[in-house]
Amino acid sequence: MVSQYVYYYYLHAVLLSAGITALKQVTKRYARKQNKWVRNRFLKRPGANIPPVYGLDVTFVNQWEETVLQPALQIVESFLKGEQPEALPLTVAHDQIDGKRNRRVCELCDKVILGDQEWKAHLKSKNHQYRWKRRKRAEAQLSTDTPPDTVNTPQEV
Repeated sequence: MVSQYVYYYYLHAVLLSAGITALKQVTKRYARKQNKWVRNRFLKRPGANIPPVYGLDVTFVNQWEETVLQPALQIVESFLKGEQPEALPLTVAHDQIDGKRNRRVCELCDKVILGDQEWKAHLKSKNHQYRWKRRKRAEAQLSTDTPPDTVNTPQEV
């Protein structure tokens, strides 16, 4: 009877530990997803209607009030007063977002490509390479099939 209670106590402890570990993992995943969404929505698409985003150091939970709460309250208060806050908003380096919206047309494949990375990937794609080689072969064949210039010589009748 006692061993059964020990077993259930041990099982409860193991399940609790596994649940806490899984919850921590899911929370980290959700936080990464939120950060990615904020980066993509607010930082990589600058515009007039996009509010500034401020980063706060949340590394040390025991210093929450000094590192997170007070700076956040100062930012909100200065925003409500119409003043510029002491903290600087986050920005994305220009070279990271450079060329994201470039529009290119591949006349060989008859496709419109948006972005420099996508353009480079398209140039390396099998479909584009195949069409490029086929075009080169056709051009080479046309250049060899053309007869040389012939001189008009009078023919005997």
